[in-house]
Amino acid sequence: SCAQIGKNVHLSGGVGIGGVLEPVQANPVIIEDNAFIGSRCIIVEGAHISEGAVLAAGVTITASSKIIDVSSETEKVYTGFVPKNSVVIPGTLQKNFPAGSYGVSCALIIGQRKASTDLKTSLTEALRDFNVVG
Repeated sequence: SCAQIGKNVHLSGGVGIGGVLEPVQANPVIIEDNAFIGSRCIIVEGAHISEGAVLAAGVTITASSKIIDVSSETEKVYTGFVPKNSVVIPGTLQKNFPAGSYGVSCALIIGQRKASTDLKTSLTEALRDFNVVG
């Protein structure tokens, strides 16, 4: 299992970070410098979290996870990759199956982290900026 974690990465309680065991050539989990990972986040299977990203509690990112930027009028979809300084919350995506339509887990980029946000309070401040916490 392999994970590469940068400098000044803040991990809250209960974060799960896992690399990949097989195949041997599979990509490692990468968490770049100054990222903030909220409690109970899971980052596995070659996921890539870019510099300064802020993940709210409970976000799950795998190499195949859909990460949808909903911060502008047109969505942009990433797979297994969180761009630099993104503020990310858990979300769901409606998907049709033979038995009906169901919500499938995804992650939502709701905005960009401000350079002025202090690392120790970045999660709370970033989420307040986007009216996610009171």
